Amino acid sequence: MSIAESIKQFIKWIQTFDNRILQNGYDVEQKFTLPMFRYLGYPDKYHCSKYPLKIDNSRVQAEKLEIAQFYFTTDDIAKQNADTSLIIIICLEPHTTNFKEATEQAKFYNKYLSPLFFIITNGYKINVFKRIMYHQEELIFDIDINLLINHEIASKFYNQLNFSFVKNIDKKTANILAHSRCNFTEKALVRHPELQNILAKADFESANKREINHLTVVRPKILIECNLPTAFREGGFQIQFSSIALRSLKISLSHQYILGKLITGLQTQANWGCRQFIKQLDKNNFEVSLGQTTIILSDIETADLCLCIDAVCQEYKKSITEFENALETWDFEFVEFSGIRGFVLISINPKLWELMQRFANEFNYAQGKSEWHIFHQEDTSIRLSRGIYDHAYILPQNNSNFSLVPNDLINIVYEISDVHCQLLTIGEMTSWQQNIGLQGLWTAKYTQKWLLNKYIPKVLDYYSQKFKLSEAKLPKSLANYQCDRISLKEINNIKQLIPYLQDIQLWLNRYVENIAASILRSYYQAFTDLIRNTDSSIPGIDYIIGNLHRINWENTPNSRDWTNWNFKDAMQCLNQQIVRINNCEYENSFKADLITRIFIWIIENGKIRFSQAQLNAAKQALLPLWELSRFETRHVYSHRGR
Repeated sequence: MSIAESIKQFIKWIQTFDNRILQNGYDVEQKFTLPMFRYLGYPDKYHCSKYPLKIDNSRVQAEKLEIAQFYFTTDDIAKQNADTSLIIIICLEPHTTNFKEATEQAKFYNKYLSPLFFIITNGYKINVFKRIMYHQEELIFDIDINLLINHEIASKFYNQLNFSFVKNIDKKTANILAHSRCNFTEKALVRHPELQNILAKADFESANKREINHLTVVRPKILIECNLPTAFREGGFQIQFSSIALRSLKISLSHQYILGKLITGLQTQANWGCRQFIKQLDKNNFEVSLGQTTIILSDIETADLCLCIDAVCQEYKKSITEFENALETWDFEFVEFSGIRGFVLISINPKLWELMQRFANEFNYAQGKSEWHIFHQEDTSIRLSRGIYDHAYILPQNNSNFSLVPNDLINIVYEISDVHCQLLTIGEMTSWQQNIGLQGLWTAKYTQKWLLNKYIPKVLDYYSQKFKLSEAKLPKSLANYQCDRISLKEINNIKQLIPYLQDIQLWLNRYVENIAASILRSYYQAFTDLIRNTDSSIPGIDYIIGNLHRINWENTPNSRDWTNWNFKDAMQCLNQQIVRINNCEYENSFKADLITRIFIWIIENGKIRFSQAQLNAAKQALLPLWELSRFETRHVYSHRGR
């Protein structure tokens, strides 16, 4: 059947359709939309009346929706997803006039299925929205059903929505073509001097502005407003665009998304593959995923976006890092429960905690002036204070079934209280840091030592006669909370580097993007120099050679026999890796992982002659890389996938 004949059949059906037969939403679906889409050429087998969304709140949201229908490019249920979705239809009650609410509800499905069109109808009126680029909906039809008897309107409706046309639309190509048209428009404006005022008003004026914890970073194509995180309170930011096509778009990103997706790969170019949210489409265009929104940006727009994200995320990261440094919390597990944020200091017997609370009640700071009158009990927590200055808040946390701590112990948590947050909002970070000390805020590390060395022994001594207790009854697990890792600055034994290298290796093993070569160059060089004078009789040479082969296999001549390699050959290959890293912009994280495994094996198993200068250079090169791995392991990986 020709298109002209199909349009005639479509109009004929519309002419005979009597919407007075529609009594409810089910009738709208069965007696109006299903027949209409058959006349538009959609096979029933590609139709689905219910689609299960695999997200936490899908059932709650779906219950709010009116009757929904879906059309896909396939009848294979397993393949009916965002890639194959064509149209979503929301069927309202016949006499419903509030299309706005239904449109908002339809966007729920639109967000997760990314159809080309979504439609709202009550059988009397129909709204058709086109959703191709930038996740912005364009209303292309807002008409009464009886107007479709007009041949011109019906032809336009049929030509844009018939199955043969819609199923052949390539979503990504449509995005790129639409974006190319926008680029062409902007270039045309540049070529015409009389339109320069439009362009001048379109671009933003570059600026950086900060007021306490609110940061604004602006480049010609991008504007980001950011609320920086304080005291482990969540931050967030909003992105705006100056281009004509995206001027009305504002994207808000959560704290979890910023840490999980944006804060890695800073100071790298968009085409290096170091940023998880950017995918290069061609030489001049990039697909950028920001939260639930995916857009196509030009190379200039993407460069400005990266510059803004770099500036904002560096401050974002700095805010979190300075807080942890100031309160010495890095060595402790971060926990969140019942609206409380804090760090696990020790694990103790619940009976001991009861005695600690009893002691705190007896030595309330308002009831005496001795050195031990520093307590104020608040619900389950203990406030350490002298009335004017709060030192710390500690409280118990019951262990979960998945905890490594025995179930008969409870965690004692150093709480990040409102006190920390209030001090942070008063002024700059430096003024907040000045309140840390024995007379002011106690750090987590000092609080732990005070608990172990002073408070718990004092409690046991105070109640020893009454309850027949002794320090010998302290849980043995307390000793496990003493950090036995030597700081990098104090290391003089080469094997003491191994825990730090293991941290880096575990981080690299989970890393999925490329890594900027600049942060690996000194690390590769310093550790290759450190292990250079290793006894060639080192055990496990096969392990070393095997990892080097995996790094360099694509450049290995077929005639080269790796099985005959010795340690000298291995060192030569490591030297080649240094040359390679010095001549490239980025490194595959898998290769960095393998090289780190080699360093660990040689240091752990080899007899190495090294100088103090070589050891110091290795420590210096290791520190920034280890600090990066520590930050991302703690703050990035926990938010991946959210």
